[in-house]
Amino acid sequence: MEQLRHIDIAVVGGGAAGMVSAIAAANNRKRVVVFEKGPKLGRKILISGNGRCNVTNIDADSIDHYHSTDSDFIQGVIQKFSLDETISFFADLGIELVKEKRGRLFPRSNQAHSIVEVLKDRLKQQNVEIILNCTIKSVEKDRDKFLLKNDEKRLFVAKNVILASGGITAEKVGGNKSGIEIASELGHDISTLLPGLVPLKSPLRYLKRMRGVKTVALVKVKSAKGKKTAEDCDDLFFADYGVSGFTILNLSAQIVPMLKNGNVQLEVNFFPDKTSRELFDILRKRWACNPHRTLEESFLGLLNSKLTEVLIEESGFDGDKIVGEIDDKECKNICNSLTKWNIPVNEPRGVDYAEVMIGGVRTHSINPQTLESYVCPGLYFCGEIIDVHGDLGGYNFQWAWASGTLAGKSLHCI
Repeated sequence: MEQLRHIDIAVVGGGAAGMVSAIAAANNRKRVVVFEKGPKLGRKILISGNGRCNVTNIDADSIDHYHSTDSDFIQGVIQKFSLDETISFFADLGIELVKEKRGRLFPRSNQAHSIVEVLKDRLKQQNVEIILNCTIKSVEKDRDKFLLKNDEKRLFVAKNVILASGGITAEKVGGNKSGIEIASELGHDISTLLPGLVPLKSPLRYLKRMRGVKTVALVKVKSAKGKKTAEDCDDLFFADYGVSGFTILNLSAQIVPMLKNGNVQLEVNFFPDKTSRELFDILRKRWACNPHRTLEESFLGLLNSKLTEVLIEESGFDGDKIVGEIDDKECKNICNSLTKWNIPVNEPRGVDYAEVMIGGVRTHSINPQTLESYVCPGLYFCGEIIDVHGDLGGYNFQWAWASGTLAGKSLHCI
């Protein structure tokens, strides 16, 4: 075994939260080392936002976009590193952020690579040591210090440890349970781990005929008793396995935990800005102008043709029927079907396709003012490893920047 290496702060994980925590913790007197199991830093950043990185969101200060069993915990962290501070932080690094749909903020370069590079540059400026291809297998508390052992059985001795090792998602870019297991071994409670912001599978066979179709729809999540629990309106994408798209990914964090009780029903309005009654009026006017067209032909310009064909057939209507022969009752039934279409979902596609982890280290064991462990003093947490997850649209990165900065700053002056 090699000789012990003594350091001040060990940051386990070189992702978004880990890098920012190291930047916040570093000063000229501190020896800060980031341990990254992979060959490069920020691998999840690089693949995020289709390679563009959705850095944050205009609405990032609202705790309504973050989910945990303890909303007060979230508020305490988010307030300490606001949206304005995030924008200023990246501006200081040379990154200008540009607003897009739904308030999402991206680097003007449209390259996630630029985010990683400026963070690496600041780490270098602050003399933070980076050790790549190094998996920390265990962390043990020994009085007032920590013993860290890597996969080569090399020992490191640290005064403080920041666990920023992420979660179980995106295994190809480093996702794993190692940090969760370390936290558990040190006495922390772990909530159930599930995939979040993930496509959903459906038992409906006819969805295969709609694969590749992308449309805008209003999707409502229905409880077992038929009560609406959540809704979203954006892109809806059909695939062999089921459904995806911004709407589904964003709702999945609420849906996935519900699936333990059986299928969850999605109510889809394919005309999201219209009620059934408003659609009725539209169709009646269209049919009056072109009464010779078939039911299927009458939706040309309104719906994707593949979508129209399947929806009409599965509803039990005759797509070849001349619209001039359709009475008001049948028209109302058609409108109800297209604005209240039911799609059951039965399971998430899996952690390999998820963007975040639901669950993690329970917040009751973490001080929200510092992110230091109540159970194991000297140990800090930040990022996805904590039982907090955000909506799609930059909120999970905002959580990483905010929690990473708080954990690092809490150690800066110690």
